[in-house]
Amino acid sequence: MENQALFNGVLFWSGSVNLHDGEIEEVHSYQQAQAADFHHSLYFSQAQTEKMTDGNCAFFWISEDGTIEGEWRETLGDGLMRRISEQITFREKTNQNRRNDMAANIYILSACDAWAGTDSMRVLGVTTDETMLYAMLAAKIKAGDMEYDGSGEDAWRKFQRDFKNEEVNFNKLKYGFVQTYEDMQITEPISLAEFPEAGEAYEEITGAKAKTEMEKLRLDQRSLTYSVVEVRTDFGYTCFHMPGICDRDSLEENDHYREFMEGADDTEVNVSEYSYSLGTGESEYPDEDELAIIEQYTDELDEEYGIDPIQSDFFSFEHEAEQEY
Repeated sequence: MENQALFNGVLFWSGSVNLHDGEIEEVHSYQQAQAADFHHSLYFSQAQTEKMTDGNCAFFWISEDGTIEGEWRETLGDGLMRRISEQITFREKTNQNRRNDMAANIYILSACDAWAGTDSMRVLGVTTDETMLYAMLAAKIKAGDMEYDGSGEDAWRKFQRDFKNEEVNFNKLKYGFVQTYEDMQITEPISLAEFPEAGEAYEEITGAKAKTEMEKLRLDQRSLTYSVVEVRTDFGYTCFHMPGICDRDSLEENDHYREFMEGADDTEVNVSEYSYSLGTGESEYPDEDELAIIEQYTDELDEEYGIDPIQSDFFSFEHEAEQEY
């Protein structure tokens, strides 16, 4: 399951809608719901949970087929369902727009037979996904059809090492060639119909990299406490990870928050914070690099170590614009 729709520029899976005016008041990602074991009272703000309990708001989510589902379907009704759909963009449409509107790099992987030389060069696959390109290379190197700074098992080990360190060098390839076309307008991002083995290689190399990154957190020796913070103001919305349990003081010292609020006029700041513990042992706060790993590999970390919700909270305060003298 993934985040299925876009609301105010943010991909989300579940949300809360006001039953009186049909306005969406709060949304959350699938990862946040999963970390709370899908108990919406544990990841929605306290204020929003109270509104649901009082019957002023209702919980809804977006299914895999792109339909809006509600815990109280009869309460939402067709009118509210239409009102919700007017405020969101479904992911399928968002991805299609992104493919049509944005330029991308195209990677073409070709190969030749060792005995026939470059005369036998042929295209194996075309992709805009750089990691999928590495998966195609990995499949051929592991099978012995290409060499990478050596041959056989030695080539495979060297390629895995360079991939983990983000140092893959196409010049080390033998019997393989990569062409890169930058900033191309395309509509079909991946063409791998004749390369099914790339899928298995993709899982293997990305899984190995995820394991390497997760090991940097040393979660068998300690636990890490962090918060996922959602900030809403009169001018916009942002969501980010920060170390420890978020309160107003730590929020106002946070670089992400300061950058978001830079130059802001007077505004009310509404904050939803969700705190989690990851790992075992004495609790510590992660640094920026460790937070980036947690954010990128949330699902893998939850599967390997378990992510435990600590608390969720909601608070508001008034931000005053900086005065110029």
